[in-house]
Amino acid sequence: MIISFVNQKGGVGKTTTAINLAIGLKKKNYNLVFIDADPQGSAVQWHAIEGNKSFEILHHPSPIHATDIRQLSMNYDYVIIDAPPAIGDISKAILAVTDLAIIPLSPSALDVWSCWGTLKMVDEIRPLNSDIEVKLLINRKIPGTKIGRDSREAMKQFQMDVFNTELCQRVAFIDAMTSGVSVMQYAPHSKAAREIERLCEEIIPQVSMEAFQPQVNNQYLDYSKEKIEYFG
Repeated sequence: MIISFVNQKGGVGKTTTAINLAIGLKKKNYNLVFIDADPQGSAVQWHAIEGNKSFEILHHPSPIHATDIRQLSMNYDYVIIDAPPAIGDISKAILAVTDLAIIPLSPSALDVWSCWGTLKMVDEIRPLNSDIEVKLLINRKIPGTKIGRDSREAMKQFQMDVFNTELCQRVAFIDAMTSGVSVMQYAPHSKAAREIERLCEEIIPQVSMEAFQPQVNNQYLDYSKEKIEYFG
């Protein structure tokens, strides 16, 4: 299964969530590879802090070719892709090969407004990948605030599926990333770790239903003939 984290806006916790989900799936003994498609390489930098070997990570800051990613996915249960915070060829190529696109969205007005651009990009790619599943994820919610309590109601305007799990803005997430580990490694009994666990449990049943086989237009995706290069 190919899972991508996409959002045209930066600062929504996309990379942090992608990394923690990957660790959560690894803890359940799933075989996975993580692709950092952001030219900034934030996930790659996190991976290098303590020589973290939790999962294999590749840096591929250019459009992904359909043939390459499908061939790669045959060797893993999951391929987790962290897309760049922009609307462009890289993000479109990722969406065209994605089974499940997760859009992390914090309950702020700016993030909600920017989500429309991301959803428009998804709609543009649907003719190439009609089977793509798209779900919103409430992220960086501040507990005990009105905007936090109203966040799920605010998501209704998009008329999209929303994960039941909500990830809150917690210091444990920040400290774990700074230490080069996941929150499940840094604070395994914390509220943050339990939130990631619940997110994993929501995602895993989708795999057991059936293997997704999106019909992809390879010609459109052929932005680059270069193969994926392994980092490190």
